[in-house]
Amino acid sequence: MSAQQLEFANETKGFNLIPFAVMAGGWLAPLIMFWLYIWGPLRPFDYPAGNLAPSLLWFSVSLGLCIALWWLPPWYYRVYPFERSGRVYSALGVRYFRALVPDGDLAQRYRRRNQSDWRIIRNRSLAAAFVTRTQLSEKSHLVLLAVGFFSAAYAWHIGWQGWAMYLGLGNVVTNVYPILLQRFTRSRLESILGKRK
Repeated sequence: MSAQQLEFANETKGFNLIPFAVMAGGWLAPLIMFWLYIWGPLRPFDYPAGNLAPSLLWFSVSLGLCIALWWLPPWYYRVYPFERSGRVYSALGVRYFRALVPDGDLAQRYRRRNQSDWRIIRNRSLAAAFVTRTQLSEKSHLVLLAVGFFSAAYAWHIGWQGWAMYLGLGNVVTNVYPILLQRFTRSRLESILGKRK
């Protein structure tokens, strides 16, 4: 099979930058700012003085545990029977969320205005490869989810409730929903691939 046949169509280009910019500007940048405030270099003058930083050992171990989620065993990514119908994901609003993500429904409609037969996944080999792609994306969001949870919990611990709520809610939009979307997509693809065997 040629390399061209294994490439996913991703021709919405600039349109796809919008969701990434929202994620980076709306949650990831504040997450980094939070830790810079904690460690001190960028802390505003009206914030409480004193050493709010955790011990380097505690911080390193916590961050290491978050990163360790990258190596979860393969069975974790298995699609379970309750996921196959998609009803759970629909009830949680994952279909609506899918419209807003890179290569999501809005980006697809934008591209199809000029090319009605355009698809990201054009054949069975690409469908199987896309299953792997959903697992990699889920891994990334799991690590970020853990870092976000750890950060929100620490913000709450030191009494920065505003930061805790912002990081916690942002974590849901930036990581929980993308994880659900990857599992939803994988369940649909595996169902299609299973029917065509």
